[in-house]
Parts: sequence; C-alpha cells; structure tokens
Amino acid sequence: MRLPLFGIGTYQLEDINVLRAVIRAVLPLGVRLIDTAQWYVNEGLIAEVLTEELPKHSLTREDLVIVSKVHPRNHGYEKALSSSLESISHFGYLDMMLVHWPGMHGSEGHDMRSVRAGTWRALEELLAAGKVRGIGVSNYTVEHLKELQEYSTTGAPSVLQSEFHPRCHQRDVREYCAAQGIQFMGYTPLGRRDLLGKDVVVEVAGKHGITPGQVLLKWSMQKDAVTIPRSSSAERNVENVGSWTDGVELDKEDMEKLDQLDDEHHYTWNPNLL
Repeated sequence: MRLPLFGIGTYQLEDINVLRAVIRAVLPLGVRLIDTAQWYVNEGLIAEVLTEELPKHSLTREDLVIVSKVHPRNHGYEKALSSSLESISHFGYLDMMLVHWPGMHGSEGHDMRSVRAGTWRALEELLAAGKVRGIGVSNYTVEHLKELQEYSTTGAPSVLQSEFHPRCHQRDVREYCAAQGIQFMGYTPLGRRDLLGKDVVVEVAGKHGITPGQVLLKWSMQKDAVTIPRSSSAERNVENVGSWTDGVELDKEDMEKLDQLDDEHHYTWNPNLL
C-alpha cells in the first residue's frame, strides 16, 4: 500500500487531552495519516481518542491510515510478534507496521542480522494473516536494506522512515528507495529551532507569505517524502496542515537554496553509527 503524503507524528504526546485536541484539530482538515510507535506509549490513548472523535466527523477506522513501529527492545521473532499483536489490538488492524530501529539496547554479543531477520519474519506473518496491510522499516541504512532483502520472502519493505530535513538529505537511502520502489517517509521535518531560524528559511517564508515551518514541510513534500510533523499544540498542527493544503509551491530557486543547507546533520540518533 502507499501512504498519504502528509500526516501527523505523535512522539512524546502521552497526555490524552493533548492528543484529543490535536486529533480534533486535524481531522476536519483532511488529515488521515497518524504515525505512532510502541516506544511512544500512546497507541491505546490514540485509539481511545479516535473512538470518540471519528463518529463526530462521519469517519470510520477504514478512513484512517495508522502506522506503528516495533520497539527496539522487542526485536526478535517472538517479542516482535507478541508486541505487534498488542499494538494491533488497539486499532483492529494496522495499515503499516515498521521495525523502528535496526539495533537494540544491549546488542553486544548478539547476531543482529539473525535478530533482525526474526523480527521481519514476524511482520511477514502478520502481513500474511491480514493483521497489517503493509510492513516496512525505520532508520535502516542502505546496508541494512540490502541485508533485509536477502532474507525477506515478501520483497522490499513498503516503507522506509528516516530523519529528513534540509540539513539531512539522506541521498543514498532515498536513491536506493526510489530504485527499489520503497516509499520514503521523513520524520523530524522541522528540525530544531536553529533550522527554523536559518536566514534562507526565513527569506523563503517571507517571499511566499508563509511561516518558516511551512517552508520546511513544503520542501519535504516536494521531495516526495511522506511528511509527519509533530506538535503538541493544536494551533501549530493547523499551521502545519496548511503547508499541505494552501496551494503554495516552492520554486526551483527556493528548493536549491534550501538544498544548500545539507551538512548531514542528525538531530536524532544516527543509524550509521549503530
């Protein structure tokens, strides 16, 4: 399956009132993709909010696309299978289940290739059983992706989710994904405050009458990356959705200027170091 181009992230959104305000704000604006993970400890809370909110907007579970991820501590066939079934139980089924990281805490002494293969086998079984509609990975390097295809019985993963913003282009991974038909999904598209305050970002925002955050989100989407900004503010989420719906497009000059910010900087963990 293919994911929508825009959705919301939910990392660190562990308060049900915050989640309720965020989801209530974005559903009327057409957002249907919600990204979560076992690590975020909010799958059950999101499901509870959706049970409340979907009928108010004449929507059903089938209208949504929900992505979750296997926690690194649940690597390996048995843990991946049991924890994924628990994740699935909150939503009835998952549209996409990803392996969150190629490594895990305390991996020393473990054959991580075999561990990753077991995790993937669990997801393949869930796919065959119809409990998930797609399976993929997160934070995998090209080497990890090539390794996966050596033991995968279902071909390439449907999705790769990685950090992606003008300071972190992930060119090698994105080129590999394009060649293999893997949909690329970018997280942390807004970077941090330093990226939002870059002169070129502010300049492009002023040129188009939009916010710096919307510039960064448009840059990501115009690179064909599924884009999932995260904010605990309902108002900021509405602003973020505007980057997807306002019809403003960055021109070639804008994109080239923003591209020049690339310095391979990771705001989160760098999977190349795992």
